[in-house]
Amino acid sequence: MESFAKDTDGFFARHFDRKISGAISRQLLKTPVTPNQITVFVTGLGLGAGWLMSQPGYTPKVEGAFLFLLTSILDGCDGEIARAKKMTSKLGGWLDLWGDNVVHVAVFYGLGIGLFRDTGSEVYLTLGKFAVFGTIVSASLASYQTYLKARVPSPQPSPDMHVGRGRSEATGEGQSLFTSVIGDASRVHYSSWRLRLTSLADALARRDFIYGVVFLAILGHLEWFLWPCAIGANVYACVLVVLFFSTR
Repeated sequence: MESFAKDTDGFFARHFDRKISGAISRQLLKTPVTPNQITVFVTGLGLGAGWLMSQPGYTPKVEGAFLFLLTSILDGCDGEIARAKKMTSKLGGWLDLWGDNVVHVAVFYGLGIGLFRDTGSEVYLTLGKFAVFGTIVSASLASYQTYLKARVPSPQPSPDMHVGRGRSEATGEGQSLFTSVIGDASRVHYSSWRLRLTSLADALARRDFIYGVVFLAILGHLEWFLWPCAIGANVYACVLVVLFFSTR
């Protein structure tokens, strides 16, 4: 299962998440569980993490942070199972893409509510809304890119093309559907500034930040995460918008 690691995986995702999810996936391969069922289950866990984050007090937020980390680890299982059982599909890709972002919306806004309940400061509600806005814009753009890519025959990937995260990189026919967070990295290959932006976008999409969420939750300073999250989500969205219009 470790062979399913992606080029865009961060350090923790590659050396910790993939090893754990791979061990779990090996056991799940012995069962009739489908990749889509795993996606729905993990999305439900993520909604639970968002609910815990929205509760006042220290303990629920720590529990929510650890549950958020668990969803990140288990999120690799659906793609690993899909590739091992040759069950990749367009529906699976859509579920994976939107499931991930539903979890992020729930956690980011839930955290804003939870910090508001702790402090009474409405700035945290505003930050939560900004983080949600950036997340939805990014997810919508990625979804639209996936739709466009599915409408045309996919070229054979070149060795220097980035690969995407999760199951949204393959169609039912096994062709590349999502080679990067912007859809098709080959389209920016001949422009150095676009390639740098693509690399930046891929770096921002990595999930290693979730370990920081757990660390800050233990410290009792999740507000230190929400501020850069609200800003970073919108910076990420802006990068995707620029890449989208420059590669059309």
